[in-house]
Amino acid sequence: MTSKPSRERMSRSRFLSRLLYCLLLVSAMAHSQDTPAVTLPGTQAFTLQSPQTGGDYLIQVSVPGTPAPKQGYAVLYVLDGNARLPLLHMARDTLTRQGPYGGGSPLLIVGIGYPDTERFDVSRRALDYTPPTSGPAGEGREQGGAERFLAFIEQTLKPAMAERFPIDASREALMGHSYGGLFVMHVLHTAPQSFERYIAISPSLWWQHRQVLDALTSQLDSSGDAPVRHVLIGVGELEQTPAAEEADTPRAQHKRTHAMVDNARRAAQVLQRLRPQWVTRFDVYPDEDHGNVMWPAAQEAIDFLKGWDTAEQDTNGAS
Repeated sequence: MTSKPSRERMSRSRFLSRLLYCLLLVSAMAHSQDTPAVTLPGTQAFTLQSPQTGGDYLIQVSVPGTPAPKQGYAVLYVLDGNARLPLLHMARDTLTRQGPYGGGSPLLIVGIGYPDTERFDVSRRALDYTPPTSGPAGEGREQGGAERFLAFIEQTLKPAMAERFPIDASREALMGHSYGGLFVMHVLHTAPQSFERYIAISPSLWWQHRQVLDALTSQLDSSGDAPVRHVLIGVGELEQTPAAEEADTPRAQHKRTHAMVDNARRAAQVLQRLRPQWVTRFDVYPDEDHGNVMWPAAQEAIDFLKGWDTAEQDTNGAS
């Protein structure tokens, strides 16, 4: 089912966008040689070495301003953490605090990123976020390391987080955008037990001739004994339709070929048909393109996870 954010939601999204723009502007100023570094309040960071991938990861943690529930914190793991952790940190604290002194949502947010990286490590994310493939690697970058990266998350990162914080392992979510969204869909298909909730924003399902989407369609059975999962798939309205000024340009052809909206919708439909006991939400964000879709998606993600604050997991598939 396709739903569009209400007018009120879009108004809040624009407010959030302006607020986060100010935050990112301040962060950019921190990179000036004469300006001291800016640290987001309530966050901490550490470097974690992965024996599974052989690389180091910058782990940034946004700690809620409210005590952990008795069962421990629910956790949102966010890919491309260098760029996305500030966005989700501010979205949670802006949208869930009850008044200026309220504690807000007890949601722990963990950004998985890379050391010595301002926003994106293009080469490493291309390797970490893409599944194994028999086809040639695209874009001139090494690919196909998703299984090793997932092993790092499961075997190294999650235990490290459990040592540092009280964690509720039954309430863990994974969120990614673009190649990160592709990784989210791959994990959902191959290891759905890894997380209880999955958030795939603008997933690059065109990758390797729709390898992940085709595998999802052909290999996911409709058995009713799979544990309930909650899935949010979102995409920008303009990610597939070229603007008038883009007509007959390589960018326009790129958009049409990648079919971001059609592929994302198809993935949601497959899940709704073959996993009817799951809760699958599909959203198209009006007037948003691939580069700015994370603004409304951040708000949607926080809303998507609010159920953890008020109720235990739903076992009958109702949202």
